[in-house]
Amino acid sequence: MARQELELAKDLINEKQYDKARMLLMKVKEDPTAQKWLEKLDELSPVKVEKATTDERSDGDSSAWQYAALEVKRAYGIQYKVNGESKQDWKDQPIYYALNQLGRDGWEMISMESINEFSVYILKRPGAAAVKKIDVWDQ
Repeated sequence: MARQELELAKDLINEKQYDKARMLLMKVKEDPTAQKWLEKLDELSPVKVEKATTDERSDGDSSAWQYAALEVKRAYGIQYKVNGESKQDWKDQPIYYALNQLGRDGWEMISMESINEFSVYILKRPGAAAVKKIDVWDQ
C-alpha cells in the first residue's frame, strides 16, 4: 500500500503540488522513503502557518481557542490518533488514559460522536491556534 502512495506522491511533486504530496506522504510517514521525501519537501516548500488574530474575529471577543480531534478506532484493539497523528504508545489503553494525557496538556473535551467502532472526541484549550491550511482532494 505504501508503494502506491509513494508513486502518487512522486507524480504530485513533479506537478509541484507540494501540499497534496505532503498530505499523502504523512499517511505513510513510517516508511523511510516517505520520511526522506517529507524532509526534501520541507526544504522545497516549507509548510505555511498562519496565525489567527483577534482583529479577524467579528464578535470582538479577545479569547481564542485551539481545537483538536481525538480519533478512536476499536478494531483489532484500540487505536488512537490526535489531529491525524497516530499515538502508538496509547494503543489498547482505555479512553480515560488518552483523555487524561491530553488533559495534562490543557485539553478539555467538549463533544464526541461515535459510529460503530469509530469515535471522535473534540477537545479545546485556551490560546490562539496556528492555522495550517491543507489542500484536500478526492482519492
